[in-house]
Amino acid sequence: MTPEQASDRAALLLAQRLVRTRDLTPDEAMLAVLQRRRGETGPHTHLVTEEAAAIVEEVAAPIRAFAAAMVPAVEAACTAVRELLRSMQSQPAHQPAKNRSDRPAWATPYGPPPRRTR
Repeated sequence: MTPEQASDRAALLLAQRLVRTRDLTPDEAMLAVLQRRRGETGPHTHLVTEEAAAIVEEVAAPIRAFAAAMVPAVEAACTAVRELLRSMQSQPAHQPAKNRSDRPAWATPYGPPPRRTR
């Protein structure tokens, strides 16, 4: 969908809502939307702005509800991470094993590598 097509669909949606919710005739509603689009003022252009705000509010309401529902889960996750960090800070750092003096540094504690057989 091109931007022009999207704009046309939005204009039709606004006009339909103006007819349904503000009791305008289809011609009055479309004229108000077109005037608002061109930056002109008319007897019903303020209704276009109000109806657009109502659409945005309707769309945003479920998003706000979801965000509000997520707050406890995010707070619990933050608390868990904080506790994990505190517990990691209170434990001593892992000390590397000291070199054993009974074998050379290149020798492994697992013995020599297995020999290949042909």
